[in-house]
Amino acid sequence: MKIRIIIILFCITLMLIVVSIIDSFNHNYTDQPVESDLIVMLGGGEDSRMQRAAQLYHEGYADYVLITPVIESSELNQSSALAMEYGIPEEALILEEKAISTYTNATITMDIMDRLDMTSALIVTSDWHIKRSKYIYDKLNDGSFDFHYISALPMQEGRWHESGDAFYIWYSEYIKMWVYRMGIYWWSE
Repeated sequence: MKIRIIIILFCITLMLIVVSIIDSFNHNYTDQPVESDLIVMLGGGEDSRMQRAAQLYHEGYADYVLITPVIESSELNQSSALAMEYGIPEEALILEEKAISTYTNATITMDIMDRLDMTSALIVTSDWHIKRSKYIYDKLNDGSFDFHYISALPMQEGRWHESGDAFYIWYSEYIKMWVYRMGIYWWSE
């Protein structure tokens, strides 16, 4: 009887692991953009995030663009200079310098939106980062905000799973998602 229970528990655990791994390959979620109070460009990644945020701004989806975090360096893709190079005027930029992870991106974004009486935002990030971003923004949102998640595809490379770094990206995001699910965000910082 005990052997049977152990075998059943082992099979259930194995099945959950397989389902978890299969689900980890689904990073291609993206919403259709809608008119919002704010466009949030999550820092990191490639130039395509800023390009997509600028495109949404120019198409009139929002009057303001938050860069979180902004890093004023010509070597990085998250500076106010790059935003202005893509045609986002300085008066439309909201610059945030403190975020160090997707978790702090989310908490700081919501604080800024609350302070500015904003209720909706387009969250722009890389296709491989959408799943974790959506998870943490939705988890921390108490229903006060309406978020839509917009994938910024690299212009020349294609989707994340078509790149030479696909295994590393998948593995890294798989681990980080479990860290976030377990609530130990500080580990990823």
